[in-house]
Amino acid sequence: MQEQIHGTERRTTLEGFDFPSVFGRLIGEEQTPRTKAQIISLLRDEGDRFSAWLEGLSDEFLGERVSMPPGMTPANKTRFEMILGVKEHEMHHRGQLMLIERMVGIVPHLTREMQARMSGTAASRPA
Repeated sequence: MQEQIHGTERRTTLEGFDFPSVFGRLIGEEQTPRTKAQIISLLRDEGDRFSAWLEGLSDEFLGERVSMPPGMTPANKTRFEMILGVKEHEMHHRGQLMLIERMVGIVPHLTREMQARMSGTAASRPA
């Protein structure tokens, strides 16, 4: 959606943007049955594609302001602020996943990696 708003259409306002249509396509895509390998491949490929798109954005482009639909606060945001929302959204869901892991007795991978580093550091200290 970010690429459509900022890249393909290069909108300066979200007034009139067809959010229901975009979300309908996303929901349809989400319903497509996939194997674990296909999901991992899709995540990698789409992540790489989005990353490459982001790398090509100029500071001037990121500083452009986009008006929100009437009644929304704030009334406008920079493209950078809007695109940053993608990372914030990911962080939100990552936090949810880590909480669920802890609730079912799984130590999240980032915690396991930190614990391994800490035990390696402690083991290398002279006694």
